[in-house]
Amino acid sequence: MIHRQKLIKRFQWPTPSSLNQTTQLHAHFIISGAAIPHLLFHPSSAHLSSRIPNPSTFYYNTLIRAYSRFHLPHLSILIHRQMLTNAVPHDSHTFQFLFKSCSLPSMSLLHGKVIHGLFLRLFPEFDALPLNSLIHMYVAFGCLDDARCVFDGIGMKDVVSWTTIVAGLARAGYLDDARKLFDEMPERNVVSWTSMVSGYSQAGRAAESVEFFKKMVSDDVLPDSVAMVAVLSACAQLRDLGLSKWVHQFVIDADIGMSDNLAVALIDVYAKCGDINSARQVFDLNGWKVLPAWNALIDGYCKAGDVDMARSLFNQMEVRDLITFNSMICGYIQSSQLKQALHLFVELCTSGFQPDKFTMVGLLSACANLNSLDQGKALHAYIEVSSIVFDVFLGTALLDMYAKCGRMDEALLVFNRMRNKDVMTWTAVISGLAMNGKGKLALEHFALMRKLSIRPNAVAYIGVLTACSHSNLVEEARKHFHEMTSLYNIEPEVEHYGCMVDILGRGGLLEEAVKLIDSMPIKPNAVIWGSLLSACRVYKNVDVGEKAAENILALEPNEDAVYVQLSNLYANSGNWASASKIRRLMEERGIKKTVGYSSLSVAGQVHEFIAGDRSHPEINAIEAMMNVMAKKLKLAGYLPITSKISVDVNEEEKEQALFLHSERIAIAYGLMRLGASLPIHITKNLRVCEDCHIAIKLIAKI
Repeated sequence: MIHRQKLIKRFQWPTPSSLNQTTQLHAHFIISGAAIPHLLFHPSSAHLSSRIPNPSTFYYNTLIRAYSRFHLPHLSILIHRQMLTNAVPHDSHTFQFLFKSCSLPSMSLLHGKVIHGLFLRLFPEFDALPLNSLIHMYVAFGCLDDARCVFDGIGMKDVVSWTTIVAGLARAGYLDDARKLFDEMPERNVVSWTSMVSGYSQAGRAAESVEFFKKMVSDDVLPDSVAMVAVLSACAQLRDLGLSKWVHQFVIDADIGMSDNLAVALIDVYAKCGDINSARQVFDLNGWKVLPAWNALIDGYCKAGDVDMARSLFNQMEVRDLITFNSMICGYIQSSQLKQALHLFVELCTSGFQPDKFTMVGLLSACANLNSLDQGKALHAYIEVSSIVFDVFLGTALLDMYAKCGRMDEALLVFNRMRNKDVMTWTAVISGLAMNGKGKLALEHFALMRKLSIRPNAVAYIGVLTACSHSNLVEEARKHFHEMTSLYNIEPEVEHYGCMVDILGRGGLLEEAVKLIDSMPIKPNAVIWGSLLSACRVYKNVDVGEKAAENILALEPNEDAVYVQLSNLYANSGNWASASKIRRLMEERGIKKTVGYSSLSVAGQVHEFIAGDRSHPEINAIEAMMNVMAKKLKLAGYLPITSKISVDVNEEEKEQALFLHSERIAIAYGLMRLGASLPIHITKNLRVCEDCHIAIKLIAKI
């Protein structure tokens, strides 16, 4: 029970002598059931009992109930304290209203326990009326065992008792227990049915939610708008457009009133099911005044890829919230418009909103996928000076950004700084190390992860196998591949098999790789056959390579890479006739080789370079720098690997072709435009060839 002196100090109660005629009129309004809200909030009302001779139980109950209704539970408790002081008898209504007050958010469980104890002393014979409120109170505090104990102690349970406990269990996720009680209910109402529909939906058991709704309808229980919102949420999870339209038609046929929440749910379900036109129709008819409706439609347009329409709606809004900005930022990110996303982020900050971790994670993920290191660093700096909570979710996104941008030194600093790390954090650092050529260090982190009793998941093992592949650790890979199932009961997925085929192929173990593919319980995809084909090119195994190519073409007949790889395989084996035949076949089928490009960000602007393209405004200066690079490379002992050129031309032409690879053009521009102390960070859409790999190492030394 809250101490009375603290309450008096908190609410600054006046002395009884200061009560005026208005206060006495106030008492009349409250007792007659016509309480006026602005009068009720007047602090003098708490001392009304001091001005009314012999106030009755009904009088106190009315005050307690009124303060509870207006979400002022501390005043209800204070009135009850006066009731105890004046020795006024309690009845079942007193405790019914007190338990309702104690269930409000600003109260603590201790208040409820104290009132419960008093109730047990005064009313040894249980009465369902206050006990229903008591069940609700314990449910509100998440004390489901206590709620169930109270429920079991009620001799004559009414429909409210059953509904309250079923709804409480369903909301808390104890759906099996709720279902068992629901089946035992002697009488069910719309609230109990809706509780189950909503409970299944909120727990992600959408199919069961829909089935319950259908049973509800077949049981001749007319759903209300709350039930419709719950089942539409389940339809959205299932992405079932046909079912969503059926539910919408039910709303119309049953003449269920279109509440704001129902309009938003319809917009959301249509948007998530990909029917943005129907979402817009509902919005235009019902939801245009409601902020969540604007947000749902904007999010729908963004997910449909129509960012321009989403932005048009965004610009029309008079009121926005953080969800609006986050949806629009995510829309730009999904359409690879990072610059616009960052501009909107600045607008968000200047509009008085505080970005949350979801804003930052979305932007960091975009920087990671687009290799925008400068922008990622700027976001990191913002996080450091802002009040955004640096939790495991945000920390993992930050280290992942640095890892994917090639800065494992920064990624490890973030990782080591994080106090809490979950399996996704460890997976991100292991995958980052593997991707950046630090295979042994990745395996060391994996060993430490297991030492700390963090159970690896399937994604972590992809990182581990990638690490083994990049470091040519065949035995380590075999061990980890088999222990996935033996130690952790993780069934290998197609990605794990792909890693193993890549590892065996790099090691020249082509026959073992073929046996592994043949033993797979799942159908191998084009990526797996592509890894085998790449290995066949390196080891000049034409027979296995042709088998791999045949399987790829059966899966993806228009995939340009398979034709290129097979042509290169023939060329490396000296079979120029077959190589030319494959090239002609590509032309006949209209298949064009994917153009390789390299990009470089300078002063916030991205420059893209393609081999042989002279459209850049500074191309003459770039070519002059490339000539300087070529001369210094030869002085350093560089010898081009012309054997990797799969075209039957002379050596000089082959050297020139290697010299003009897009990454070398990007390096030349970086040397021209970036300071001596700045790293040249290049992104390429295709693998770096062996010759460029050697050349870039030498350029770095020079």
